[in-house]
Amino acid sequence: MSIKQVAVVTKFHTRDLRQTSRHTHRDTLKKVLKTLDTLHIAHTRIDRVQFKKIIDADLVITVGGDGTVLAASHFVKKTPIFGINSAPQTSTGYLCVAQPKNFEHLLKQIVQGQRKPLSIPRLEVSVDGQKIPYLGLNDLLFACRLQGETARYFLQVGRNKEFQKSSGVWIATGAGSTAAIFSAGGKPFSMASKKLEYWVREPFQYKNRYHLVRGFVKPGTSITLLPDMHQAMIFIDGGKIHYHVPKNARITVRGGIKPLALFL
Repeated sequence: MSIKQVAVVTKFHTRDLRQTSRHTHRDTLKKVLKTLDTLHIAHTRIDRVQFKKIIDADLVITVGGDGTVLAASHFVKKTPIFGINSAPQTSTGYLCVAQPKNFEHLLKQIVQGQRKPLSIPRLEVSVDGQKIPYLGLNDLLFACRLQGETARYFLQVGRNKEFQKSSGVWIATGAGSTAAIFSAGGKPFSMASKKLEYWVREPFQYKNRYHLVRGFVKPGTSITLLPDMHQAMIFIDGGKIHYHVPKNARITVRGGIKPLALFL
């Protein structure tokens, strides 16, 4: 793999990290930058909370945890991502292949072409036919703006459609199947899969039994949500990317879209 320019994505301000994690993170970042200098690879640092445009580089190295990988994934098209879990004592790092002890060895394998990235499908969201510019690597959450309120909506999976009341709906990719939807009760599946999993959060079934409560959607089949409320929101890969959705708007979610090249 020809690497002339690397973008190092991290969080510049680490005051919100625990003291031990903060020191480990800073030490890891210093080692990464020093290693790139030793390998004579040009690099730029990008604060993960200040993205403004698509990253133009041969390789993106994230120094942090899964949140940093997710943040970078929204601003890359075909550029591969190499995730380093900078504080493995406190961070899960499910999407990070490296840690402070082994990142240099793995980086050299990547530079020498001995390690190839995996193709991880993402999800695409449209509102009334207008595509949202950010692809989801993990999941989408549909819910009320105020999480304590009941969400009212129509859920359509393939040709099946029903009106529901609940706390909202999770829709996840294989990469996100071990995240929030798993905590809610979902089942993990392969990160390489193009299918989607959906899970209705706390369905209100006092009088009627819903049929579309949880399940998997085959590649090519979309999931549609039509809010029957004025305070509907969608959240992509956490809380930073979120949109208010008008009542009766059509939210369409498709999986297996524009895969992310990720070293795992």
